[in-house]
Amino acid sequence: ALLLLSKISPNLVGDPIKGERLHDAVDCLLSFMNKDGTFSTYECKRTTSLLEVLNPSESFLNIIVDYPSVECTSSVLQALIMFKELYPGYRKEEIGKCVKNASKFIEDKQRKDGSWFGTWGICFTYGTFFGVKGLIASGRTYENSSSIRKACIFLLSKQLSTGGWGESYLSSETEV
Repeated sequence: ALLLLSKISPNLVGDPIKGERLHDAVDCLLSFMNKDGTFSTYECKRTTSLLEVLNPSESFLNIIVDYPSVECTSSVLQALIMFKELYPGYRKEEIGKCVKNASKFIEDKQRKDGSWFGTWGICFTYGTFFGVKGLIASGRTYENSSSIRKACIFLLSKQLSTGGWGESYLSSETEV
């Protein structure tokens, strides 16, 4: 939000945030980057999946380990790309490598049906929103990305007769 506000006239939104504070925010984001350039929710992935046997939840699978997610990776990817437009020289190489790895992660996580699993919402429509937003931010388009084309086909196949979208809360558990 701060990056978007900094693009609007100060007459409308007030004084812009200082660049140093945005640098601090980027430093913080990059400190949470996993070794493979992905992002989890609140800490880097640092343990084994074997801990999942301790999961007390009946609704959500795989919540003990903080796995990288499409939602978090896409959100950070979008922020870093917008930041890079405003501050192209700051941590240029690290941000460039992160953008490349995060985009690849998003593409690799796409399911065969064109969707992405949503970790923090119900579930495939939500995840697909983040997958597409991240890829678009990194320069992919319908014309140059088979992932975006597959996502569009998936979304259209799930559209309800009312024109909207919806899915069962069970889709998070059953992954269908």
